[in-house]
Amino acid sequence: MSWEHELTLYLLLGTFGISLLLPGLAGMFKPSTGLVWLVAAETDARSHLRGLNAMMAALGALALFACIDLVRFRLLVIAIGVVLTFLVVARIHSLIVDGLPGPATRLYLAVEVVMAAVFLLWPPVSGS
Repeated sequence: MSWEHELTLYLLLGTFGISLLLPGLAGMFKPSTGLVWLVAAETDARSHLRGLNAMMAALGALALFACIDLVRFRLLVIAIGVVLTFLVVARIHSLIVDGLPGPATRLYLAVEVVMAAVFLLWPPVSGS
């Protein structure tokens, strides 16, 4: 694997991992959840939201874990690409059904498309 390929994977996995792990953990443990925007402010809805934050944190942790040995965890990198592909499809569906989101969400979509493509089309390979 070339140093450019390796560096690209490390940067994308590291960025993805940290950007999910930290907010996911914060969302799991903050005292109140979704009081401003959560439609159903019941215990079940709050528990569900904390669970989603936990899944987000776990996915971030897995991305960082893959950085330990890119070649050995090649399938994990591809699996993260699959997850990102589902996320991209959901965001595009939302764009069609719900309308044009703000600039930050459009930027997220662009970054997620790039990450999904890299993880699926340019995963780690053995050899130098």
